[in-house]
Amino acid sequence: MKNTEELLHQIRNSGSGDLSFLGGSDFNCPSIEIYICGLLAQRGLEVRDAIRALGLERSYGYQIFNGTRRPTRNILIRLAFLLGLDLDETNRLLKIGHKEVLYPRVRYDAAVICAIERRLSLRQLDVLLEEAAV
Repeated sequence: MKNTEELLHQIRNSGSGDLSFLGGSDFNCPSIEIYICGLLAQRGLEVRDAIRALGLERSYGYQIFNGTRRPTRNILIRLAFLLGLDLDETNRLLKIGHKEVLYPRVRYDAAVICAIERRLSLRQLDVLLEEAAV
């Protein structure tokens, strides 16, 4: 697989009708369930622990982590806090989950961004959102 620089070079130097670079395996994006399970594994967390920490109903949580249900944007944001993701990592998680990235002009998103930048915990995020009434 090509790195990003090589792929960008190929795109820039392709002829006007040459779209052969689009057929390669360079555009693979993991499914959301594979991605979040990988993030959990990197941090040494079990699925059951994440489900409990996120306050999800057990069967619903397992459906999210095995790919039979799509996580909501709110669940992905809460998961980002549980995993201690920074803003770029959180937005990547949201993109892979086909959700809108955090946008500073939206009050709720601004509060979430503030909490990410301050490295607040999931519980602290809940308190901040309650106090901000968003």
